[in-house]
Amino acid sequence: MKLNANDVAKWEKSLREAEYMSEDDHIMEHTKGDLWEMMSQTRGNFFFTNEKFIFVGGLLGASNFAVKYSDIKELKPVNVGGLIPVIPTGIMVICQNPENGKAVKHKCSIMKRKEWIEYLKGKAGL
Repeated sequence: MKLNANDVAKWEKSLREAEYMSEDDHIMEHTKGDLWEMMSQTRGNFFFTNEKFIFVGGLLGASNFAVKYSDIKELKPVNVGGLIPVIPTGIMVICQNPENGKAVKHKCSIMKRKEWIEYLKGKAGL
């Protein structure tokens, strides 16, 4: 989903204020989707900037994340859903936390996942 210039400016301002983006970074692509954690689903927005893959969603923002492309170590298609995940829209983004070196997994649900996996692979150099 393409954002208009006004929406891009508003989102970039918000993402910079939240310290998810630097002043030099810019939103290149955007799509709506969900983040799945344990048994919960959070609806929100995925942003693909020059430097990072960002998710912003939910009311309190507890699920938000911003990952540098260079920290993404693996991407794989997964199914999402409740007790029995059967919806084929998931992408498991496995990245390395730069502060402690531990692996962090984000299960993202995005339409056109094949295209987004290829996009992320290109940005992450995988």
